Amino acid sequence: MNKKKIILIFFTSIFLVSCSQNKIIDFDISDLPKRKKITVEKENKELVDVDNTKFIKDLDIFESKEKVLTKFKIGKKDPFSKSETQVNQFSSDFKLTGFLNTKKDNYVFVSYQGNKGTISEDSIGGSNTYLLPNGAKVIKIDSKKSQLKINFDNEVYIFEL
Repeated sequence: MNKKKIILIFFTSIFLVSCSQNKIIDFDISDLPKRKKITVEKENKELVDVDNTKFIKDLDIFESKEKVLTKFKIGKKDPFSKSETQVNQFSSDFKLTGFLNTKKDNYVFVSYQGNKGTISEDSIGGSNTYLLPNGAKVIKIDSKKSQLKINFDNEVYIFEL
């Protein structure tokens, strides 16, 4: 109900003001400032030959491969080689999932390249199991420490649960 009264008062006041003889608002549009046109002038830019030798002397010289290899003891033997990608794939594809101790042997549940199963301390990749890469050999299964040690390419890898 109040909204109707407010709207009615608003419109009647506009009607009364517009019909009155005295003009209250005297507004002339010609008095407004006009917009100025902004023109952008393009400068003629000439190609300048730059002496590249002053930039080249500021560049660092690469260290030799042997120098870089001696700085890092952890990680890939040679980060520049392509042949060691199998080692990185081995550690990323191989997952230790559990331990099983029996009176006779200790077993480890693993998954490698989508294959799941158990391996023991007698397991050698490529000869008696497909759950290890070719040539990888289980060194020790320590269920108390939840560790599995594998020798692969003359390096010992320790996997923990």
